[in-house]
Amino acid sequence: MRRAAFDLSFEIDDLLPLVDAAELLGFVTVSGGNIELTPVGREFTTADIQASKQIFARQARERAPLVRAICKALAASADGDLRASFFLDLLQRSFAPDHAQQQLNTAIGWGRYGELFHYDAATDLITADADAGVFAGAQ
Repeated sequence: MRRAAFDLSFEIDDLLPLVDAAELLGFVTVSGGNIELTPVGREFTTADIQASKQIFARQARERAPLVRAICKALAASADGDLRASFFLDLLQRSFAPDHAQQQLNTAIGWGRYGELFHYDAATDLITADADAGVFAGAQ
């Protein structure tokens, strides 16, 4: 892992969260300090931008607990919209406010990148993307 950090001009402390995220999403495996791309990781890295977003969306929805929870909550909502503060309140029951906000920001960023949902900071609304199949009423 130190070699990868050196090769990429990263500090090891900056690389570890990226590796953890890639592992969570199933793009890499880590064993004994070695990082190896998984088949889905190879597919993701060689895909065009739209295909890579679809792969990312699938992996995030299946493997990232907070993204999965947001998608399930949107699916169960009356109109495919929920306030982000709802999730922040839930997270703050178990995490410090800054850590809870960081987790929510990451999940929102991942969901937006994967085009699973949209987020409007001005209204605090997370809205299911009509094409993602997250909210049945959105189709």
